[in-house]
Amino acid sequence: MAGETQTETAPLAEGEPHPGDAPPSGRSMDKPTVFAAALLVAVGGIIYELILGTAASYLFGDSVVAFSVATGLTLFGMGIGSLLATRLATNPGLNFVRNEVALALLGGSSVLILYAAFSLTQVYWLVFVLLSLAIGVGIGVEIPLLVALLKEHGRDESVGLLSKVLAVDYFGALAASLLFPFVMLPYLGLMRTAYAVALLNVLVAVFMLRRMGRRTRWTWFSWATVVLLVVCFAASNAIEGAINTRLYQDPVVHYESTSYQKLVLTTFGDDVRLYLSDQLQFSSVDEARYHETLAHATLTSVAAPASVAILGGGDGLLAREVLRYPSVREVTVVDLDPAVTELARTDRLVSELNEHSFDDPRVTVVNGDAFRFMDTTDQTFDAVLIDLVDPSNERIAKLYSTEFYAMVANHLRPGGVYATQATSSYFTPNAYWQVAATVRAGSPGRTVVPLSVNVPSFGEWGFVLSLPAAPGQGGSAADGTLGPDGGARLFGATPLPEGLRFHTLDSLRATATLAGDHPGPEVEMKASTLLSPLIYRTYQQDMSRWRY
Repeated sequence: MAGETQTETAPLAEGEPHPGDAPPSGRSMDKPTVFAAALLVAVGGIIYELILGTAASYLFGDSVVAFSVATGLTLFGMGIGSLLATRLATNPGLNFVRNEVALALLGGSSVLILYAAFSLTQVYWLVFVLLSLAIGVGIGVEIPLLVALLKEHGRDESVGLLSKVLAVDYFGALAASLLFPFVMLPYLGLMRTAYAVALLNVLVAVFMLRRMGRRTRWTWFSWATVVLLVVCFAASNAIEGAINTRLYQDPVVHYESTSYQKLVLTTFGDDVRLYLSDQLQFSSVDEARYHETLAHATLTSVAAPASVAILGGGDGLLAREVLRYPSVREVTVVDLDPAVTELARTDRLVSELNEHSFDDPRVTVVNGDAFRFMDTTDQTFDAVLIDLVDPSNERIAKLYSTEFYAMVANHLRPGGVYATQATSSYFTPNAYWQVAATVRAGSPGRTVVPLSVNVPSFGEWGFVLSLPAAPGQGGSAADGTLGPDGGARLFGATPLPEGLRFHTLDSLRATATLAGDHPGPEVEMKASTLLSPLIYRTYQQDMSRWRY
């Protein structure tokens, strides 16, 4: 009797049916249910991995490192989770539900946690590492528990069963890899995507609870989590805006998460600033120094420019300078992100700054990749101005390659000139001189002129100008081989227009004379190519020397 009494009073695990009870509602776990759950959690798992990599690349700037670390840590965490799943197999159904709810809370808050860590602490990399590992563990537990759940209900097919569940899981991974870049990120943004995937996790948990016919406190806790995530989803823009306010010194007047980057506009007094993925693009206080140097060093070096291409320059500020030339008949602006060009056209602060340049009938805006545009267009130009972001990642490095500069040179009309921004000539000197070497290698036989101007918001800033050279006169102004024809053309082929805020002809000529303490090229830099994007690593190494 004592043994019988002990059996009757032995505690049961939460949600575990009494041995003498019939299965609740007569339900049993079937393969379609498990396969559906495997498909949905696979979609969520891959999207969490993509969210982590994207958020880290937005915040830390290096997409290769961000995605590599996010992928490696998540996969490592999945391995740990798979090992831990054996300890949870005694009650796989309920443990699966618990895992999904925990994963939803952590994964849904992942972007918020990363942004808060970046704006409020100095240990954001540690937070990123721990977050990636924890989410990986949660993902790794899922499939083993689903397989254990099938076995618990008598669906044991060993290898065949596991292979089918994994196949469904991999199909879900494909769906996620297409949904994230083409649907979720463009239309929901990063934070809302995280909350949407978290909702998917919890709804899978609720679905599995119903299929198992169990009513436990996890049922109402799951529904409470659904309500919380819906509220967070609805309030995500306000939450993200509040965090971004902490990231910038000045009040944020426009915030947008696009398919390509994070776009932020701030203002304080007369200072309007544009940030792309947290990198300053211009300050209205001194942007004229940058844009007037790039535009007028190029256009005064070509006779009567009529057709001009601007690669980048989606803010319209470079187009403003180009339109000062009465000879200009057409300006083609090629910028990847339509959100930037739309902001330049419609936002009062930016459109007044660019003097409504995009409303000028001579300007045509093309939203597309500059590399592909130059590769496919039949247009030719008197001048090409390359105003692209710094080569801080491998995606941008192709726009600083010999192949790209060769394409640009091939689309120049006789006597045509092109110039590119070339990073800071002081803070990133090796990258600066590597751009010059790459321009020289991409368009041999032309004269290369390094330029530098002080822009207080950025420091000493560099440009590289490529001029047609007289026969036998190709070379570089920096090494003293600028030929007589090139010397005559430099800043002298077309008069400097009136109305400039910064430059005179004398100050423009001074940009070709580097200061005595300017760090010059101690060794000849190798050119950067598509297959060997050296500029990306060179830039990162230069930047690592400075503390900001």
